[in-house]
Amino acid sequence: MKILVSSMTFAPDHSGISLYSTDFATYAMEQGHEVTVVTGFSWYPKWEKKPEDKGKLFRTDFYKKIKVLRGYLYVPKKVTSLARMIQEITFILFVFINFFRAGRHDVIVLFTTPINLGLVGVFFQKYWKAKLIINVQDLQLDAAKSLGMLGKLPIVDVMNKIERYTYQKADLVTSISTAMVDIVKQKGAIEKNVYLWPNWINVDEAGRKGVEGDFRKAYPEFKDKILIGYAGNVGVKQSLSVLVDLSEKFKDRTDVVFLIIGQGGDLVNLKSYADKKATGNIRFIDFLSQNDYYSFLCDVDIVFLSQKKDSGDVYFPSKLLGIMAKKKLIFVSAGQDSEIFKVITENGLGMSSDIEDVDHMRELLTAYLQDKEQFGVYKSNAHDFVRRFDREVVLEALFGKINDTVLSGFYGPVATQYTFSTNTEQMTDQVI
Repeated sequence: MKILVSSMTFAPDHSGISLYSTDFATYAMEQGHEVTVVTGFSWYPKWEKKPEDKGKLFRTDFYKKIKVLRGYLYVPKKVTSLARMIQEITFILFVFINFFRAGRHDVIVLFTTPINLGLVGVFFQKYWKAKLIINVQDLQLDAAKSLGMLGKLPIVDVMNKIERYTYQKADLVTSISTAMVDIVKQKGAIEKNVYLWPNWINVDEAGRKGVEGDFRKAYPEFKDKILIGYAGNVGVKQSLSVLVDLSEKFKDRTDVVFLIIGQGGDLVNLKSYADKKATGNIRFIDFLSQNDYYSFLCDVDIVFLSQKKDSGDVYFPSKLLGIMAKKKLIFVSAGQDSEIFKVITENGLGMSSDIEDVDHMRELLTAYLQDKEQFGVYKSNAHDFVRRFDREVVLEALFGKINDTVLSGFYGPVATQYTFSTNTEQMTDQVI
């Protein structure tokens, strides 16, 4: 098959959606399909283009024998709602042109956000008589509304209608968690066209990545410290102020250090908040390369993840897969009804606390500091759990579904699906 993949981020970007758009395209190529990628110039997660890419309108690259058509997109210096809208508009305009440059394909696979990318997909679905697959990685509009970023702007109603229209027209709409799949249905996707396609990881390969001791060697001040760290996007929906609050509870422990690693739209506010608290035991580090990130995972004692209530309730953060593969202890702070809280708690994968209960977080961390060995079972459980999201397991099942879509009129055999529930085997056959 000729498969066109489009995503706002792609290699050499190495965080968030780009991990999955890149590896999906790679896997498709490995299976013998002809793959073309339409994307922008590298910019994420640093929100900055490379010097050699600035001012470029188009370029054709090759990534592992995959043709990559890049087009201009605006990258704002200050991230605001308006700036992000302008960025997405520029991206969509150049994507539209690059679809024409790519030529006809049999299957179009979109990794969204942005929502408007779906309109481009629907146009070329009809123009090429192709099959359209939309993989919903982020419920962009819902998150923006819950964070109060859009207010009552008329654009909200327009975007809702665009989202509903594209989901209804797609041959297959997929998303990464059971809760997100349910929302996709509520937004108008035809139920029989909806498929749970979780994010994935090469478990054995991820387990080998990184060099133990390298992170502490790079930061010798942490040599003998107990490290509790977050690494990734520093945005509003991560609600990392709670980690600052937790650090305040341990300001008298000279052997404990809290780390916030990364960049994002809330970083300035978070640093200001930490300065006001003046706990003396929290450090901010710039975004790490992929190799350095895995070395961080080798050396950190506890990996901390938090999600703001409402905006993060339906998300299962993909970074959890790499953390589990590295057999690290997970500490989750989120709403008790959120997907991440339920998955961690019901499967015994780590420590978990309501994001508003800092005292409970303090109790959990105190228990760990008193007896670390009792928490080892969480690491073992997590490593067993992540096996169901191994690259071959997930993508082999997905391509079975794609083949049904293209070759069997789509509504034939029931494809293998996944579930996050507690009492299931690695995979279950079910219709979402």
